[in-house]
Amino acid sequence: MTEAAASVALEESPVSSARDEKMPAGIPFIVANEFAERFCYYGINAILTVYMTQFLRMGDADATTFHSLFKSGAYFFPVVGAIVSDVFWGKFRTIMTFSLVYAAGCGVVALVPGSTGLAVGLFLVAFGTGGIKPCVSTNVGDQFTGKNQHLIERAFSYFYLAINAGSSISIFFCPVLLKDYGRMAAFGVPAAMMFVATLLFWMGRKKFAVVPPAGKAWVRDVLSKEGLSTIGSLSVIYLFVAVFWALWDQSNGQTWTLQAESSLMDKDLAFGFTLLPAQIQVVNGLFILALVPIFTFAVYPLWSKITRVTPLRKMSVGFFTVASSFLIVAFIEGRIQGGHVVSVWWQILAYVVLTASEVLVSITALEFSYKQAPLRMKSFIMALFLLSTSVGNLMTAGVNSAMIKPLHATSVEVGADTWVKLDDAAAMVPGQKIDFGGESGVSVVKPDGKTQPLSGTFLVAAAEAATGRVKLMDAVDRKPVVSRGTFDAGTARVATYRLVGPEYFTFFAKIMAAVGILFIFVAMLYKEKTHLRDEAQAAGS
Repeated sequence: MTEAAASVALEESPVSSARDEKMPAGIPFIVANEFAERFCYYGINAILTVYMTQFLRMGDADATTFHSLFKSGAYFFPVVGAIVSDVFWGKFRTIMTFSLVYAAGCGVVALVPGSTGLAVGLFLVAFGTGGIKPCVSTNVGDQFTGKNQHLIERAFSYFYLAINAGSSISIFFCPVLLKDYGRMAAFGVPAAMMFVATLLFWMGRKKFAVVPPAGKAWVRDVLSKEGLSTIGSLSVIYLFVAVFWALWDQSNGQTWTLQAESSLMDKDLAFGFTLLPAQIQVVNGLFILALVPIFTFAVYPLWSKITRVTPLRKMSVGFFTVASSFLIVAFIEGRIQGGHVVSVWWQILAYVVLTASEVLVSITALEFSYKQAPLRMKSFIMALFLLSTSVGNLMTAGVNSAMIKPLHATSVEVGADTWVKLDDAAAMVPGQKIDFGGESGVSVVKPDGKTQPLSGTFLVAAAEAATGRVKLMDAVDRKPVVSRGTFDAGTARVATYRLVGPEYFTFFAKIMAAVGILFIFVAMLYKEKTHLRDEAQAAGS
């Protein structure tokens, strides 16, 4: 999970000879709140693309674009939350207010059907979760003083476990709820958890240590020469990190999950235990737990015997590592497009490589950001770091939107097989995706006899250059599409994708590799600065 490094985002407190062995009274409320909130966010996120493609019948590229825009908003609004918290309201009021908006958005997603309800609800969710993001981890640090600072690491361990437990449980169970009980249950349980999260935080209101907002002093610090210099320097680094997130977030309920939906991916792990497509991503959290100590106690010490290990060098290696994970997924996609069965263990291998890149880039960049930020700008710099995720998701949305290639369909032959006559049929290949939208006039007959509009993503089963026709098959089970009705070329929208099959994943791998090479030169020129609280105290601040 991207929040796996939350435990590094704390401030050092002055050492005191009188130690207090009691954990601050507000910590249990914060930890419980974080568990419920992360359950909510990751539960929604895990099933969102599956819901849009399988229930709303959106095309794969459109669903990925919409999902990426949602996540982009969730990581853009931390800038708003940081400013509101640091300048005006302080952390408690900010978290409470944005949590209420967040909970309301979850309720809309769960209770209002259709694309309009989803769009409105997800905007509120993105605004709410974004508003509280820069406040929650620093609120943990605010609970400690010099007397009990030795307990901070333990508190952040609880916080970290709450994040991973909440997210992992929801990623595993929400896809089951969607499959077995439908939309209201699948989104309703996360919504209920968000209301619980808000209630838990409110119940701890009299237990929290409250740090007042900095007010105009914060603005002066940000606009100072040092503040602007820090923002400018880190923004350059964050542009490279944004490309990393453009790749990483596709494993988080998006294109990797769409790939796993194919019946040609054998999702049987062993002994008859089979995963749903959206459940596979739960391994990321498990691999984080395993790889963090491996890197800390084995990889980095061995690396240091060869050359000096610096944050920017870790990130540089991480960029090439995440590109490698996409090469594995491209291999899987090529096999699936060719009609071959692929074991889910190949995608799990890709998750191992991807998680290693997360340790190298995400955790490192978070710690690097904290140390580089001046004392009174740490929440704002944290928000800028989260903004890199927003920019990365905008990149993904842009690629998916731009790669849609409209097709001119002149007719559809319905029946036991569905054939579409296209001007560009000669250029189509088996396994290529083809999208339908609008009012086509054609309905798909399901095995149970029920019908649904010809909409969403299908695959080309066969292409006949001589007749200008392509035969459709279902994108998930690859069976023939049975249809009826009369095609209306005037109101139907038909499209394919410019990046076909594995080309999509190799495109991102190549972009990331090129960015990684450029980052090596930028890292060589970057001058690091470290800002810790005890340094300021030594200077008499």
